[in-house]
Amino acid sequence: MKPIIMLTGLPQSYTSMVSKFLLDNGGFSNDLMGDPNEVLPYERFESKNLEDYIKQRKWFKNPDLSSFFDALPEDRVVTLKMPFIIQFINDLPKYTNRKIKVVFIVRNPQDTILSSMKKSGRSFIYFFERMVWYHNFVANCKLPVYMLIAEHILIQNESTAKALLDFCELKSTDINFSGIDQTKIQLREPTYVRYRFANFFWKKLSFLFRVYKI
Repeated sequence: MKPIIMLTGLPQSYTSMVSKFLLDNGGFSNDLMGDPNEVLPYERFESKNLEDYIKQRKWFKNPDLSSFFDALPEDRVVTLKMPFIIQFINDLPKYTNRKIKVVFIVRNPQDTILSSMKKSGRSFIYFFERMVWYHNFVANCKLPVYMLIAEHILIQNESTAKALLDFCELKSTDINFSGIDQTKIQLREPTYVRYRFANFFWKKLSFLFRVYKI
């Protein structure tokens, strides 16, 4: 029986790129929101069923993924991308006896935060705290975890790609990088107004409300 691979990581951390890379190298998913034949910029590659599960859990409901997991082909490595599943990752073995592995995708923190700020308009500190929040979840994950530096896949580092495919129990010879388009990747440049000053201002403000333990 082949494993289920959960792809997670902060939004704007190339999770969709890695999802497509695994699909191009033998991974399987029939549950995607988006077209796996698209090139960058990617459509949504999240799992519809996992997204619905998370929405229900956030409303303190008790959804069940058993039928979804049971319907997945046992002879294929199933790759499911859902960044927010990391907060409920330790609950997933309740719904299947199948091996579940986690690929946690990490991108340059500056690029991650600035990309998220540009897309959402939220503040630097909001995404910094989210980064800490995600780290704590993955640090307490009880499943096998592979920490992937996303840029290694972007620059087509064969050693990292082979290690990733081996972890996912996918064939690691003749690695297929064809779905990765480096020309459409944008590096983020910090600005003083939206990044450096915001960080400086937050530090000064937090000092005023600091609580000292005696």
